[in-house]
Order: sequence, then structure tokens, then C-alpha cells
Amino acid sequence: MGAAYNILSQYLPFIRKKPAIDRDKVLKACPVRHPAVRFERGEDGDMRLFLPRRKDRLAKALMWVFRAGPEKEIVLDEVGSDVWEMCDGSTSVDAIVGAIAKKYKITRRECETSIGVYLKTLGERNLVGLRVAGSSPSGSGRNQASNRGRSARKKR
Repeated sequence: MGAAYNILSQYLPFIRKKPAIDRDKVLKACPVRHPAVRFERGEDGDMRLFLPRRKDRLAKALMWVFRAGPEKEIVLDEVGSDVWEMCDGSTSVDAIVGAIAKKYKITRRECETSIGVYLKTLGERNLVGLRVAGSSPSGSGRNQASNRGRSARKKR
């Protein structure tokens, strides 16, 4: 079963198991904003994120049919705006949790859960990524491992 899984996971990426990160590593990790996302704070204090749309032919046709602009706008509330501003790549999740818990006077455990879910949602939408201490910012270990697998196959 193990050998079959290894062979299939090389060709079917959706089969790969995601590496589990323990709570301590997540709290030490630093959230980093996606560089393509433009943002600005509105007059009412809410943060507005502007996501660029795809540029392929299908996307252009759909934008023309639905009269959509070149960017998608997402409006964050006050708490979301505060978290977004702290996702600068140098502030850890633990520091963000502490600052939000202190500012809004909620328990640390409650804040940790809420911020964790919020960062997970932002990560699923590819707006934020977590940089874990000791990882290189240029690429992930998965890409390096898959490159090694390709070179091993070529040698055969």
C-alpha cells in the first residue's frame, strides 16, 4: 500500500496528504499577504482588498458578459482589518492573537480560535500564507522533493 500511494501521489496531487502542523508551530508562524492583492483603508475604517481577476480568454469573456471589473473587491470588518494589517510577514500569529485579545477585551483562547479560523479562510482564498520559522521564502519543500523525484525518473 505504501509503495502504491507514493507512486500515485506523484501523478495525482489531490491524493497527497497535507503535512500536519502542531499548534506551537502555527503560533510561531508569521502570516504573509499575497503580493498581488492591493488594499486600502476606507473612510469608515474598514479595509478594502482588491484581487486581480484572471486574464485568460474565458475570464475576459465572462467579465464582458457580467460587466465585472478587472478586480474583485472584498470588504473586511474592523477586526478583519486589524488582522490584515498585522499580516506583514514579521508579526507572529501569537502576537496577533495577543494584540486582538487585548484590544477587544476577549479571552485569549476565544481569540486564538477565531483568528485561527479567519487565517485559515484567508489561506484557502490564497490571500495569506503562513511562513513557518526555518522555511525558505523562495519555495516550499514539496517542490524541491518533487524535483528530486523527476531527476530520479530521468536517470532510469
